[in-house]
Amino acid sequence: MAEALAWDIVKRAARGDADARRDLVETTIDDLWRLAMRLSRREDDADTIVQETYTRVFGALDRLQPTGRFEGYLARTATNLVLERWRRHRPTAEVTETLAARTLEPWHTVADAEDDRRRLAAVWAAVHELKPQPRAAVLLFYAHNQSCDAISRILDVPNGTVKTWLHRSRNQVRQRAQAILRGEPALGPTQIGEPR
Repeated sequence: MAEALAWDIVKRAARGDADARRDLVETTIDDLWRLAMRLSRREDDADTIVQETYTRVFGALDRLQPTGRFEGYLARTATNLVLERWRRHRPTAEVTETLAARTLEPWHTVADAEDDRRRLAAVWAAVHELKPQPRAAVLLFYAHNQSCDAISRILDVPNGTVKTWLHRSRNQVRQRAQAILRGEPALGPTQIGEPR
């Protein structure tokens, strides 16, 4: 669909035109659902993300500015919803439990396994402290095995920005995880990378 046509439909939908709203959904739902599946990896979660995305978008149609693509706005909204879910349900416990369930090799002692758990928990705590978009890039890349190209499409940013976020985030997470293991206090969400 041409960009001008899409924003014309958005304007009509914002005025309450039911046909325009239906057109918006029919035109974008397949791509939005695929994005939600890539982000969540579960059909029921993807369905919920799609529904919540449309609810938020339709609630804000009258405030949208016709800059960029409407589909990009949908993708950012869906990504933000997933980030909110990740904030509420941090992956630390799940990853730590997976590590704990691992069979010990003969040369791997219980103390080694405990060290691994501590290091992994520190890494995930450091990831949680990243700013939202770099954190999304890290989680998509490492937890969901998405390529930089896929992440740039999902987050609607240039590929180079994704690579920069990943590079900087790796360094920041490494430094912060080491500080956590030394017992330094938490910085709080979204503080890593902000100027002091």
